[in-house]
Amino acid sequence: MFARVLRFHLTFLCVCATLHETHAADKPASAKAARNKPNVLFIAIDDLRPELGCYGNQEVKTPHLDQLASTGLRFERAYTQYAICGPSRACMLTGLRPDTLKIEEIDTFFRNTVPDVVTLPQHFKANGYTSLYVGKVFHAGQTDDAISWSHKVNELPKGQEYKLPESIATAKKRREESEAKYGRSEQLQGMGADPAWESADSGDSEYPDGRTADAAIATLRELKGKPFFLGVGFVKPHLPFVAPKKYFDLYDPAKLTLTDTPNPPQDAPSIARHSSFELRTRTLVPTSGPIDERSSRELLRAYYACASFVDAQIGRVLAELDALGLRENTIVVVWGDHGWHLGEYGIWGKATNYEVATRAPLIVSAPTMAAKGKGTRALVEFVDVYPTLCELVHLPVPHALEGKSFVPLLKDPEQKWKGAALSQFPSPALREWAARPLSTAMRGTYFGPVIEAVEARLKLEHGARYDAELFNNHLMGYSIRTDRYRYTAWLDRRALDETPFAEELYDHDNDPHEAVNVAKANPEVTKAHLEQLRAQLK
Repeated sequence: MFARVLRFHLTFLCVCATLHETHAADKPASAKAARNKPNVLFIAIDDLRPELGCYGNQEVKTPHLDQLASTGLRFERAYTQYAICGPSRACMLTGLRPDTLKIEEIDTFFRNTVPDVVTLPQHFKANGYTSLYVGKVFHAGQTDDAISWSHKVNELPKGQEYKLPESIATAKKRREESEAKYGRSEQLQGMGADPAWESADSGDSEYPDGRTADAAIATLRELKGKPFFLGVGFVKPHLPFVAPKKYFDLYDPAKLTLTDTPNPPQDAPSIARHSSFELRTRTLVPTSGPIDERSSRELLRAYYACASFVDAQIGRVLAELDALGLRENTIVVVWGDHGWHLGEYGIWGKATNYEVATRAPLIVSAPTMAAKGKGTRALVEFVDVYPTLCELVHLPVPHALEGKSFVPLLKDPEQKWKGAALSQFPSPALREWAARPLSTAMRGTYFGPVIEAVEARLKLEHGARYDAELFNNHLMGYSIRTDRYRYTAWLDRRALDETPFAEELYDHDNDPHEAVNVAKANPEVTKAHLEQLRAQLK
């Protein structure tokens, strides 16, 4: 444990040193040096898993992202460090892993835990680039405007997501009822949430993501002639699944293919799954129990409609990039911040360590890359993006970064690459809600009986080892994805060398949907993966 603490402090010192190195480079001369460097268009999409045509899903309609993939490299096995918005984005944009950032939950702001960290846009800014963003790039409340960005873009107000009078009335009533019953506690702010989906006959720019695209287009016009790092963040397909009707009309829910793994993985621990609280606070779905086939089809249709809506907005931004003559000198990166369960194992939501939650789309299109229109099965992680972009534009790579540049894959996507990708999430059965420990207030809501049932299962499964305080505050699922397997160990993060509380092993050669936990049936493979995991955590 002492060695691990010492390693953290050494990493922290490296981060501090990197900040001073970067600030030293922040001189007027750096702007001149940057003029001939490539621009970066950095597009983030909330809650989008690889449900795209270019990833093999023939039902979802995403022509613009498919076209982008034909000019770049599609990463088939790209993994987030933490399958929830804030931590995932913090890791991507700092190049540091969750434990280094001391992330505890969605509200952990990296400036409070590692204050001198140099973010990706900050590093570009310090080296002569204009760094700007529109929409959601960092998580809300963690935008780091003063330090990471050159200045704030004046965006139009995002406006109301819901358009139909009945939806607006439902939303108002639910908020009033929730406040009257549960109070204004931040932990319960979503207990009276709005309809899970809505389809209205409205224009794209009447929605927040449409306005983000408008702002991105206007900003590109202003940036022409300057080296830039432009972050563009779209919030769909995050709940609620709200988009213009024309995108819903692309899909017939009766013809959509539902998951073929609707039940929990065989022999998997209960701690690894959750009850889909984020969805169940909304109307149109039950607060507990199975979600029926009709509702599942409507949810899938709405998710796909939102994906198509965002695809159209990205198409508008890329079209402007072309119209301005900037494409030939711009690196385009598109990424979803994590995956999302669409009914797999009975879950609708993110916040697990399973493949469907940790695997996300990543497409990189660079003007001079050799592997255009190809895919790679190399294992890459979100922390790898920061050093990759530095190398592509010939910026110094900060010493503290914990990822590995994948520039070689842009030349030869078939080459041997890293051995594992590491993700983590704390106790999904208890902490799905923004990764926060369960509050007393939460137990007093309509989720109270569900929580009691979950805790009863945990006590039964773990016997004398079950400790409510430990499971709610200190149990972490560390998961590594190797070429063939996904292995997850449920560990007390304060004592990583102790026996795991549970282990999961899924053989992707024979079980790509992670339907059967084979950890006990393969003790040697399980042991080897635990050793590999512990070595990576040190």
